[in-house]
Amino acid sequence: MSRSKDKKEKCLVVGKSGSGKDFLMRNLVKKDLIGCVKTTTRPKRNHEQQGVTYDFVSDETFKQMIQKEQLICYQTFNVTPEGRDPEIWYYGITKEEFERAQVFIMTPGEFTCIDPETRKNCFVVYLDIDRDIRENRILKRADKNDSVKRRLDADEEDFKDFGDYDLRVTDPDFTAEDVYDLMN
Repeated sequence: MSRSKDKKEKCLVVGKSGSGKDFLMRNLVKKDLIGCVKTTTRPKRNHEQQGVTYDFVSDETFKQMIQKEQLICYQTFNVTPEGRDPEIWYYGITKEEFERAQVFIMTPGEFTCIDPETRKNCFVVYLDIDRDIRENRILKRADKNDSVKRRLDADEEDFKDFGDYDLRVTDPDFTAEDVYDLMN
C-alpha cells in the first residue's frame, strides 16, 4: 500500500472505549492513509486478524521487545475477563511500525510517551463521545474479553486530565472526512 502523499502529519486517534477509534482508523485507511498495527498480548476477538487488526504476541515476546527497546510506546492493563482470573495485557507500538504507519490508535498513557519533537508532526484527534452511547456500542459487540463497566470506569480515570489534542470530536455521527480534511 502506498502512503498518502497528501498528508504529512501522523494522525493519533485517542478516545475512550466505544468512541469510534477503529471506525475512524478504518475510514482513514480507505482514504489511502496507512493504519498502524499495534502489538498486544490480549486475547484476539472473533472479528480480528493476526497482523491486520493487531500483532498478537505472548507476554514473553512483548517483554523481550521492551528489553530490546523496540517500542516507541507501550502500556499495561490489569483486567478481569468474565469467568477468568485477573491478568495483565500489554499494548504497544514498535518503533518500526511508527515510522511506517500514518494513523494510530493510542491511549493517554501511550500518548505521553511521544516526545515533544515527534508530537509537532502529529494531528491528535480526541474522540470524546458520551458514555451512554459508548456503553451501548460496547454491549452490541458482545465482547466477553473484559468487563464493560470496568473499561468505562477506567476510561474516566485515564482521560480525566487529557487535553493535548488538535481536534475534539463529540458528535457520535462524525465522519472520517471531517478529520482527513483538517490534517496537514
